Amino acid sequence: MVFVSFGFRFRVNVEAMNMVESVGNYSRHRVAPIIRRFIEDDKVRYEVQFLPVVSGQSVANAYMRALTDLAVSRNIPVCDMCRSYMELGGFPKRPNELKDVAVRIQECAVEDITGFMAAPPGGGQAVRRTSRVQFSYLIPDADSARHVSPMPQFHVRYGKEEQMIFNVESGSAIYTLITNIDVDGIGRIDSDKIVVNNRKDRITLAIEALALMINGGYVGAKKSRYFPQMEPLGAVAVVSHPYPLVVSPPKVRQDSNGTLAPWYLEDTVARALRFRQMFNATVKIFYLDNEFNWVPQSDEAKKIIERVNDINSLIDKVKNEVLGQTKDGTA
Repeated sequence: MVFVSFGFRFRVNVEAMNMVESVGNYSRHRVAPIIRRFIEDDKVRYEVQFLPVVSGQSVANAYMRALTDLAVSRNIPVCDMCRSYMELGGFPKRPNELKDVAVRIQECAVEDITGFMAAPPGGGQAVRRTSRVQFSYLIPDADSARHVSPMPQFHVRYGKEEQMIFNVESGSAIYTLITNIDVDGIGRIDSDKIVVNNRKDRITLAIEALALMINGGYVGAKKSRYFPQMEPLGAVAVVSHPYPLVVSPPKVRQDSNGTLAPWYLEDTVARALRFRQMFNATVKIFYLDNEFNWVPQSDEAKKIIERVNDINSLIDKVKNEVLGQTKDGTA
């Protein structure tokens, strides 16, 4: 199994990326309870705060749109329903087509990579495939800043005869995101049966679509007037084989003096070294750090980790590492 795990940190200001409802002229931002860690008098305590978040479903929708656009431009098979996501307002993924799973995978790379389910109208055995890509919520790193709940912003638009008032909640946060890709499962039905003849192209597509999603502004809603301003602060990626290793949550921590440090980099490296020893696994780490200028200290860590200058370079390094391990597309 070749498995990839990414952790990203973004500073995002004045965004309305995930709205949950409108009450009259008031549009609410999605919020979730987040546990914040405090150190006071050398003692640790925790506090729950309701902060702005963006759901994994919203991020996955952005990824599928980028995936579809990239696949179509490269002549990789995509079904008509996925191609029509703009007209349909999403990705129903042929919910009534009870074709064989292998045929569905061959016909559509989007369904191959992000999964699908079709159920018989009167009940019975469903045709389904689990997504090979996993997304967390975009979650504020509550330990790195004193975030606050979304704030309403006053707006005015012109009606037929008078001005109309409306309010939109906006949020700003140091957002964190974890994304995992089960590379081994792309183009396969199970661990042995490959059902496509362009598996390497699909693996490249799955990884590069992540870069397109981030660079192309696919994430979020209300972009015509609330385009999210996202600044990459840091990232870490782990390529592991033959077992999956997920990166540590891309959070930082304060010590007793209030100084921030990249806990997520330190913890990911420490876990990777121990993981490699315990399971005789192959592990390669790539990281971006625009906050702390962090470098690994041990010689063992330096053997498995490489620093990059930007997110595109990180994703490209991961792609090359994965393709090197998949060889002819069968590994």
